Amino acid sequence: MARSRRLAGYLAAGLTVAATQVAANDLSPPAAGSWQAEFGARAFFSGGRLQKDLYDPDVRRQMNSRLTYGGTAATTGELFGRIDSPTGWFVRGYAGIGSHAGGLLTDEDYPPETLPYSKTHSSLRNGNIDYGSLDVGLTIWRSAGIRLGAFAGIHHFKEKYNGYGCLQVSGGNFCGVTIPFSVLTLSETARWTSLRIGLVGDVMLTERLKLTADAAVLPYSRLSAFDNHWMRPDINPMSENGQGYGFQFEASLTYKLTDAFSLGAGGRYWYHATTGAKTRFPTEPNASHLDFRSERWGAFLQASYRTTF
Repeated sequence: MARSRRLAGYLAAGLTVAATQVAANDLSPPAAGSWQAEFGARAFFSGGRLQKDLYDPDVRRQMNSRLTYGGTAATTGELFGRIDSPTGWFVRGYAGIGSHAGGLLTDEDYPPETLPYSKTHSSLRNGNIDYGSLDVGLTIWRSAGIRLGAFAGIHHFKEKYNGYGCLQVSGGNFCGVTIPFSVLTLSETARWTSLRIGLVGDVMLTERLKLTADAAVLPYSRLSAFDNHWMRPDINPMSENGQGYGFQFEASLTYKLTDAFSLGAGGRYWYHATTGAKTRFPTEPNASHLDFRSERWGAFLQASYRTTF
């Protein structure tokens, strides 16, 4: 987590320096004289991982358990668009929804709360994700074939994982008996709502080939989550809430088939983490601290239409 925080800090510093340099040089964009719009659709193919560390309610640094939902493969349909005004202001956004399957839930429980150490596996399937971003920005520099903009916006990301069965692979007998992989045993649903601040740039590599890249820090992210232990009615569901941070990177190459239609491909990486999250078990007077870390990475294919008005 410390490494991820440093990376987010470096990105934030870079954005600040870039914005300061632009302001110092007074690089205002020339007026284009017309509105421009681009709309399209994407297919996003991604992998993901969600890790949750649960600490003892009375001993802050004592980790009692770790649940890792990993190895899933998701397919998502996505719509996106951007509108640019003649004065350089722009609005852009995207929204997607899809499902994921495959992968493994690893549930680890640690001494002294659980003796001996326990490790179980469950199969992951029937999960889903949905997400969206809406940004408002300003083109701060433009030249022949190059455009740079700064933006701020909101990002929403929901991920749900479903674990089936329970197989003891190490330690004691936490499962009691092996539960078939046809039985739903554990689910985790996490909703992240984040502030985005970043830079986006376009470079025309040739007359028809364009490179687009953006980077954003998430200086504040709000987590609203819940855990379903389907075999334990006392914690089904159990609310988990907190706040944190994150960062996002994205890059794509697009090729203009005509002046209006383009095809492209690209990749992205998202990271979310909590700096403070808690939950409370029904029988405990004190809340338990939680650490969440979420990653999603993948590639996309897209088609878009561009027009002026």
